[in-house]
Amino acid sequence: MTSTAFSVVPKPHQQKLRRGSCNLNRRIEVLVIGGTTTLQFERSYLSTYLNSHNAKIGVANRDSLKVYLQIDKKFENKPNYHELKIESNKILISGGSAEAVFHGANTLAQMVLTWNGKDYLRCGNTQDAPKFSWRGMHLDVCRHFFSTKFIKKYIDLLAFYKMNVFHWHLTEDQGWRIEIKKYPKLTSVGAWRSGTMIGAYDNQEFDSLLYGGFYSQEQIKEIVRYAADRHITVVPEIELPGHALAALSAYPEYSCTGGPFQVARGWGVFDDVFCAKEETFQFLEDVLSEVIELFPSAYIHIGGDESPKVRWKTCPNCQNTIKQNGLKDEHELQSYFIRRIEKFLNSKGRKLIGWDEILEGGLAPDATVMSWRGTEGGIAAAKMQHNVVMTPGSHCYFDHYQGNPRYEPHAIGGYTTLEKVYGFNPIPSDLSKKEALYILGAQGNVWTEYMKTEQQVEYMLLPRLLALSEVLWGTSNSEKYDDFLSRVEQHMTHIFKILGYNYSKAIYEVELKVEIENGQLFVRLVSPLIKKLHYSFEQTISQTTPIYETRLPITKSTSLRFGHFFDGKMNDVLAYEQKFIVNKATAKKISLEHAPHENYAHGGSNTLVDGIQAAAGYFGKDWLGFSGKDLIATIDLGTNEPISNVGVNFLQRPGSWIYFPSMVLFEVSNDGQNFVQVGQASAQIINKMNGRVRIPLISSKVVRFVRITASNYGTIKDGEPGAGSKAWLFTDEIVVD
Repeated sequence: MTSTAFSVVPKPHQQKLRRGSCNLNRRIEVLVIGGTTTLQFERSYLSTYLNSHNAKIGVANRDSLKVYLQIDKKFENKPNYHELKIESNKILISGGSAEAVFHGANTLAQMVLTWNGKDYLRCGNTQDAPKFSWRGMHLDVCRHFFSTKFIKKYIDLLAFYKMNVFHWHLTEDQGWRIEIKKYPKLTSVGAWRSGTMIGAYDNQEFDSLLYGGFYSQEQIKEIVRYAADRHITVVPEIELPGHALAALSAYPEYSCTGGPFQVARGWGVFDDVFCAKEETFQFLEDVLSEVIELFPSAYIHIGGDESPKVRWKTCPNCQNTIKQNGLKDEHELQSYFIRRIEKFLNSKGRKLIGWDEILEGGLAPDATVMSWRGTEGGIAAAKMQHNVVMTPGSHCYFDHYQGNPRYEPHAIGGYTTLEKVYGFNPIPSDLSKKEALYILGAQGNVWTEYMKTEQQVEYMLLPRLLALSEVLWGTSNSEKYDDFLSRVEQHMTHIFKILGYNYSKAIYEVELKVEIENGQLFVRLVSPLIKKLHYSFEQTISQTTPIYETRLPITKSTSLRFGHFFDGKMNDVLAYEQKFIVNKATAKKISLEHAPHENYAHGGSNTLVDGIQAAAGYFGKDWLGFSGKDLIATIDLGTNEPISNVGVNFLQRPGSWIYFPSMVLFEVSNDGQNFVQVGQASAQIINKMNGRVRIPLISSKVVRFVRITASNYGTIKDGEPGAGSKAWLFTDEIVVD
């Protein structure tokens, strides 16, 4: 016998095993209690999953196992609640609604699919209901386009893990993907681009292949019906006023300049946006009218993010709109734009939802905020008594690396591991109990600049979707991450393979964790799934090198190598080398005047003195990121030390709004209060050094404190990616010799 009751994701709120077992190796018949018209889809759905594991579905006989589905009146005041009872001779799934029964069906399907050929399930009871009402996943189909078959497969995956919102990102600078009958050029022109960016953004390389596609209205209706059957609401996103190049390439008359325009081949943010004039509002209302007919969702997502004000500042029409409506500036014009659209949506019985930039200039009266630039926007909106969906880049952006970037496919950046997603709490501690009620839930986002194939989308989604599903169901527990990880491994081993999903194996990687204690640097090798790691300093790894048992001290510059052997062969995925550059700043006490942004704060201030220099080819856990803030770091060397040079590293990725600092100052002190400048680097020098700034002192100094001040680039200039927004400052290792 085997017990698979606890391999369910998300973990149920209550689950009790009892003595006895239910034999699965026989005919299984799924039946509906209480009529033939209700729960017929749920019956067919569950039968399909049971059948996919070679169970025998057919006419009942005395040896058959009957699975009953029922909407039970005793749960009429708890429509989201369901129970699953497994007995030796029958299984009963009952709930307060068809959706609740559907969740119970997926719990049973997971148990059976992780059954792994055994004959029995343990008897037991499950009582369950979700915590959050918005359990969402997003998919961008504009940067790269995906078939309707894949969209259905994506929805199947969301349903299986009890998510209930599919946020479909349908319009962008790089392509318009939804048929609008009144404006046919949106798809005949706007759905196609003349080439696509190749490789990293900074390379600025493109192919010349025609690329595109769109969904007809009939296809969209089919997808919406498909999702509704699985109790998933499809929320469409129609971007405005920014990210509009594809639309403007088709209808340039709704721009500020009149064009001409081309559908964007590359990624980023573009200055040309919708013009705030009456003709544009009529156009957008026409578009949204057709969208509303296609999507019955209460919410329509209007984007509202990353909308430069460059064109508005010099556009006579926009300036006239500002003047006529008594607006203060272009930021209030954005608010006016959003309010106009919200009023129209409300007149059609719909609600507006947008990214947190819709807060700028004043929030529309009934708008819901999707907080992506951290949680600050969501906190502000909740305090204003607006509904919020949390989706901060720190935990919910699945286009980030999920494992060591050395071994992962090229991604946009960031570092969001399975464990980090699992540790997410959608309700910030800053909110009172009353304010917390405005947090509807959270959502994971899949932006596809670097996901060309459907298989790559699956890879970036899985297994992180499982962590988010458990967070939103309300049963995640960071202290029991190992329990969650063991269940994830069961799903990877069985369910993903049975259902044909591609997935990341990053959880098998070894994580190198640096610890600083009393001025000493230590390294810990963490792997909850892999045992017997061999390691060495400088030498080639072999089965004769030592086996890692406890943390290792790093006392000098060196290369730490470690690896795992399976059947006498090195596992290449786990072969790893980390160089350490130890200097007088390494492992010393460091303080920061400004905290790094939560999205890029892995390791905190110690990241700057851990002996590891981040690679310039990607930005993940080895970089600290500051949004609009300066780096002001003070290092206490502990005693007076002679020093002859000071250095610090910076990253520049304009496409991600990351810019070198405008200036770096180096100062020293003996008392930590009175500092003397010993060097500086201008923007010209920083660029010449490609961000690796090293300042040799004219004469050696004997000091205890070293302070480095790097001035943030500031507001991004017109014509640059992210124009008008605060620049990011990314920094890494400080070196003192």
